[in-house]
Amino acid sequence: MNEFRRDLRKTEFVKMRIRSTVIFSIAALLTAVGISYLFKLGPEPPDTRILMYVGDFPEGHAWMNTSEPLSVYGQLQKHIIVIFFSEFSNLADVDYLNRLEELDQSYPESPLSIVVVFEGEESDPVELERTVDAWGVFFPVIVDNDGLVSSSFGVSAVPALVVLDSRARVSARFYSGWEQADLRGIVGDLLEQGTAMRCLAGVRFVPDGGSVFPETFRSAP
Repeated sequence: MNEFRRDLRKTEFVKMRIRSTVIFSIAALLTAVGISYLFKLGPEPPDTRILMYVGDFPEGHAWMNTSEPLSVYGQLQKHIIVIFFSEFSNLADVDYLNRLEELDQSYPESPLSIVVVFEGEESDPVELERTVDAWGVFFPVIVDNDGLVSSSFGVSAVPALVVLDSRARVSARFYSGWEQADLRGIVGDLLEQGTAMRCLAGVRFVPDGGSVFPETFRSAP
């Protein structure tokens, strides 16, 4: 009888251990799932992929400083393209734009194109043109009021700078702090490579000014 009681207690003890192990495993699994979900809710890390082919400037967006929408695979084909993404809300953007002007002046005859992407929800043509004028932007500007432009070029944070080689591949991608990068050296190397491989445009595309506002943009009152 005593042996039966000892065996019974031993059996109950084993059952309790198994039950505890199962409960602990389920709790650990639920915790892991919860942590994974919380990480997904966090900000997406900036895209840093290099030598990836990109999309193009999406249609239906407003353009300024150019009378026609531009295309990576059209007017800017076989160009070295520098694309600057900005909200025009930080004084550092002034320095960024000055650096881009200096870069442009360093290669006046080369097939280099600089495009500015304005990240904002403004849809008033007059206000948009005032903003561009106030910031002294002379490069072609496309308004990314729906996020499609940044998505096309794999940009997940601003300010950002993307440099494309003559084959429309990402050669460099920078986020805040790119003033420390040797941008002139990067562009110079890409121009030399394009010349050596004979894959550069013979003539540099020069925008003729003006602006393009699709019908989806409301007119100023």
